[in-house]
Amino acid sequence: MSKISALPLIAALVTITAAAPLSAQARSTVSTTTLEAATTTPPSATNRTLVNTTLATPAAIATAGKMGVSAEQLSARVAALDDAAVNDYAAKIRAGGSSTVVISTTAIIIALLILILLLK
Repeated sequence: MSKISALPLIAALVTITAAAPLSAQARSTVSTTTLEAATTTPPSATNRTLVNTTLATPAAIATAGKMGVSAEQLSARVAALDDAAVNDYAAKIRAGGSSTVVISTTAIIIALLILILLLK
């Protein structure tokens, strides 16, 4: 590789490396009140809310309806669960994650820059 074509690649790498710590120094997007509430709320209450919220979605209600269970019955059954069961279901919900892939604008720009540099 010649010195002329290596220079833009080196400049891009230096820019990426130098910009990485800047995002870590930005102000938090979460308020201190929200952080305090998250740390003081018992995990079982948070997990129970997660399970209730998940079961209140239209897809969950429709699926339960096909099995002959109403939304009210779902809520009653979650209320009757002990903390261990709720924590287990919440962990399973979190492990399921989202089926969508998110590519940030920065990643797209970096990929395009590398592609441009490679094609020159």
